[in-house]
Amino acid sequence: MIELKYIKSEEVPAFPHRTAPLQVVAYAPLAQATFAPDVVIFRGNVSQIMLLAEAARAAGVFESGSVMGRPACAMVPQALDASQAVASVGCIGNRVYTGLGEHEMYLTVPGAAVASVLDALEATLNANRELEKFHRGRLAQ
Repeated sequence: MIELKYIKSEEVPAFPHRTAPLQVVAYAPLAQATFAPDVVIFRGNVSQIMLLAEAARAAGVFESGSVMGRPACAMVPQALDASQAVASVGCIGNRVYTGLGEHEMYLTVPGAAVASVLDALEATLNANRELEKFHRGRLAQ
């Protein structure tokens, strides 16, 4: 990646990364997880992630609203270390291995904040439905 001028060697230490040794990694759909997650990775189209990001902001866990690119895997330690949600557009390696579509992205939420984000999601969805009606009506005028 350095030879390709995709990254500079001095950038590497600044990438979010784990500082403690990784002991166990377990992946499961959230509804089927038999363990409390440290991080939950939501994958969706841009509109879906917009709604989740708004709910995360309402829940107080998406203050900076930062969006990451390469490397996509850095979103996990960033969410853990900052105790904040992190949006990621992914990177080419992630997109190849996961099949992430051109119109998809991620929102990574610390496990401890997932319930509050999902609680805020109902109000976010309702507000967006009503605001869409308002704006479509205004546009038609």
